[in-house]
Amino acid sequence: MSDLPFITVFTPNYNKSDFLSETIESILNQTYSNFEYVIVDDCSTDNSWEIIQSYASKDNRIKAYRNELNCAIVETRNRGLNHSSDDAKYFAIIDSDDVATPERLQSQVKFLEENLEYGLVGSDAIIIDEDSQKIGYRTYPHTDAEIREKIVRFNPFTQSSITIRKEAIREIGPYDEQWKVCQDYDYWLRVGKDWKLQNLEEPLIKYRLSRSQVKSTHLKETIQNTYRIQKKAINEYGYKDNFKNKFNRFLLRVSLLYPKIAYVFYKKFIVT
Repeated sequence: MSDLPFITVFTPNYNKSDFLSETIESILNQTYSNFEYVIVDDCSTDNSWEIIQSYASKDNRIKAYRNELNCAIVETRNRGLNHSSDDAKYFAIIDSDDVATPERLQSQVKFLEENLEYGLVGSDAIIIDEDSQKIGYRTYPHTDAEIREKIVRFNPFTQSSITIRKEAIREIGPYDEQWKVCQDYDYWLRVGKDWKLQNLEEPLIKYRLSRSQVKSTHLKETIQNTYRIQKKAINEYGYKDNFKNKFNRFLLRVSLLYPKIAYVFYKKFIVT
């Protein structure tokens, strides 16, 4: 039995066969060894399921599941939570078109083991295109204080970089299925009600920008939900409001009236 904490790594997938192998291999090649890898396929119509089954047949750390009906991303994420082993101490997320650096799990588990008041940890991100070529770098607020100063203005995390303490998940429950997009933003805010939050300065994820991303194809809903989630964080979760937050929400509402402004606002402040 390993002395290392046991982790669930989770990937939801829908029609990402072009990128899926790269994602899976980035997890199987981690420097950290004590994990299970839960992959939930949401009835893909490409050959994603065949790819997942092929890897699962060769590596018993992979636990492959397929939804009986296509149920979209929020329910699929919750099924990932449900499939996580009770023995897992942490729950790491990577979406099926992103790539983890080899030391991703090791670095984040080390941080969480040494900082028990933290509920989740993310990281900076290298931005890649559909050909896996680096096209940019994204840095985020790092400390809990920096994150709290800005989290009600924008989502300060890349979802694929997140590792969450399972104790925090048990406390707050599943993703809220009313948020068909931006469900991750709401979830981090809920974790932050009772736990500290952190981003590591080292880039532990390669985040892929592609034309098929949900936030790109549902821009209006993304902006609407961002606004509503920010209001909920202030009114129900106890986050502090200020002039910058209010001005940001004003810009969100204005951007809905002008699509070109909305796109610029989305690219600069919302995309994570």
